[in-house]
Amino acid sequence: MPTASKLVGALLFAALGFVASVLALPMLEGLTVNPNTPQINAVIGFCMGWFIAGPRAGGGFRDGMSNGVTTTIIGLLTVLVTHGTIFALRASWRGRFRDPTDAMEAMVDFMLQSALRLVHPQEILLLGLGGIGIGLLLEFTHSRAR
Repeated sequence: MPTASKLVGALLFAALGFVASVLALPMLEGLTVNPNTPQINAVIGFCMGWFIAGPRAGGGFRDGMSNGVTTTIIGLLTVLVTHGTIFALRASWRGRFRDPTDAMEAMVDFMLQSALRLVHPQEILLLGLGGIGIGLLLEFTHSRAR
């Protein structure tokens, strides 16, 4: 059932995913990156906000901060797996791999390379503080929408 918390969480996490992707694109230079990365990550952020953060709102400010950080971490892992899968599928369609094991190894390698390149203070601060701020805004929305 749609609630204000779900809608606000979905929109804010979509915006966070889009902004973090635009900020991260220069760091991922040299890797095969999908040109639609910000849009894909915004959709993932929308889903994370709707299905994870929105329903968990309403536990207080400490739980709100925890909710925001948890949703951000789950979203980041989902983004890494999604883009790793896209990379492996595109490479396998070009005939790069001998068997599925090679594709899985390439997918995990791509995910690890991407994660290591994203370990920059600006990206960590954006995601960490953004998640905490969104969690607090969700708590505020939940308390006002009742």
